[in-house]
Amino acid sequence: ENGGIISMNIELYQKYFRKNNKGLVLLILIIGVGTVVNGLNPYIYGKIIDSISGKNIIILKKWLLCLGIVLIVTLILETVESLIGNWLTNIIENQIKNDLFAHITIMECKNLDIYEEGELFNKIEFDAENIVSYYLDFITSILMIVFNLGISVYFILNISKKLAAITFITIPVLYLINFIFHRKVYLINQKIRQFTDKYYSFLNDSLSEIISIKTFGLEKDISKLYNEYLKEKMCLFLKSIVLSKGIGVIRGSFGNTINVIILFVAGLLIIAGNMTIGMLVSFSSYMEKFFEAVSKIMELNLNKQQVMVCYERIKDILDSEQEENKGIILERPVQKIEFNQVVFGYNDNLVLKEMWISITKTGLYSLVGSNGCGKSTIFKLLERFYECKDGEIEINQVPINKYSVLNLRSHIVYISKKPFFLQGTIMDNLKLGQNEISDLEVIEACKKVGIHSDIQKLKKGYYELIESGGENFSSGQKQKLGFARVLLKKADIVLLDEVTSDLDGEAERQICNQMEEIAKKAIVLNIAHKPESIRRSEKVFFIQGGKIAAEGTHKMLMKNCVDYKKIFTSDI
Repeated sequence: ENGGIISMNIELYQKYFRKNNKGLVLLILIIGVGTVVNGLNPYIYGKIIDSISGKNIIILKKWLLCLGIVLIVTLILETVESLIGNWLTNIIENQIKNDLFAHITIMECKNLDIYEEGELFNKIEFDAENIVSYYLDFITSILMIVFNLGISVYFILNISKKLAAITFITIPVLYLINFIFHRKVYLINQKIRQFTDKYYSFLNDSLSEIISIKTFGLEKDISKLYNEYLKEKMCLFLKSIVLSKGIGVIRGSFGNTINVIILFVAGLLIIAGNMTIGMLVSFSSYMEKFFEAVSKIMELNLNKQQVMVCYERIKDILDSEQEENKGIILERPVQKIEFNQVVFGYNDNLVLKEMWISITKTGLYSLVGSNGCGKSTIFKLLERFYECKDGEIEINQVPINKYSVLNLRSHIVYISKKPFFLQGTIMDNLKLGQNEISDLEVIEACKKVGIHSDIQKLKKGYYELIESGGENFSSGQKQKLGFARVLLKKADIVLLDEVTSDLDGEAERQICNQMEEIAKKAIVLNIAHKPESIRRSEKVFFIQGGKIAAEGTHKMLMKNCVDYKKIFTSDI
């Protein structure tokens, strides 16, 4: 365990904290000065009490002036410390969060599939925060601990060695308490993080599918399930609180016992004339500082268990396999795509079994088959979201895994049934980072897909903000916007996944006309269940049982393939 902690400390320091050394040193210096200045308070208080007892007004005024200066300086230093501390916390947190987010975006899909959305959210937001909070607390506490221990031990020993001996007995006992409970703290924090992963995933899924929940009348069932989550959450957090409070009670009980013993011994010393009341006040204050420093060490030791859990969780992300962007550059337009005995499955479930597809020229091609037969999987393999388990995919007679991933994807546009939208305006969403595209080109593309007039009716036109998930547009309008992206991307390979499913009549025909136009210069692969685009295809690949069961024009397959004909309710 100690080896893991040392490794964690070194890695986190080198990756994130070393970059902010100047800020950390400044913060430590301010804390150091503040701790030293604040450490004078108990001594000054003792002198004030003794000067009051001795009725010495002149000395009383001097010590009161000293106290006032110390209090003002302490307040200023605490304010500066808070500002710098919060600034550093945000800087380092953002570095870790940015690193995690960047790693997630380039993770291989097979590794990404392991995590739920809530788990990824939890790791980025809360695990990163916990780690930074702990280490800054640790760094800023070092000087407080060192100075408080140094100052308090010095004055405690000088005031009374007998009382000092009683005070120092607490250290091994407090360490023993920590040692007994540290494993339990680690396990409860691990359970809490695992639960919050599930909790945030459930919450995200439920809130994003409110309409579906209403449609199936599941409001009560979902509310009941949410209530169960809340009960489990409360149970876990109560266990955590009971554990931490229990440790606190044991520590407090022992500390109170020591305090009573010290007061008794001090009382005997004062009665014997070996100690003044002012010195007792000073000793009590320094003893409090001593316990504060020791307690902070114990607290950091226990909190380290929570940080270990968070560190292990984010390390899973940072150490996961990433998509390599090495490889050859696809310089000429794509003219040929071949699937040679491709085998692929998710986990142990095979989806594609010895898949053969050969496309040797530009044109419109359709993939037809029942749900789950592997149509969308073909698209994911072409995008290299996943790698074949067996067999090979070639583009322009070169194995697909020889190409640079980013370069390959720059030649492909993939539009799903439900186009995605980022926060921003319609114009931003249609350009999607292609800043070289002019506003006029965007408008022209929207005219071709039949969405321009709808956009013009909006208050801000093309600069209207798109709501989360495109909620301020109908499903048909969203599909039109999605297809406008196809026209603007001008890719060599166009992958269309049921892009006309929510369009009817003239709107569908208009999009299909554009498909045919694009297919003059690109290979367009179209997944569809509706007849319009299928009928226009140069070739249809009928997929059954993870293989190509038949291929040919729609008319040929309707005539010669019984299973293909069954998919359609009437001749088309």
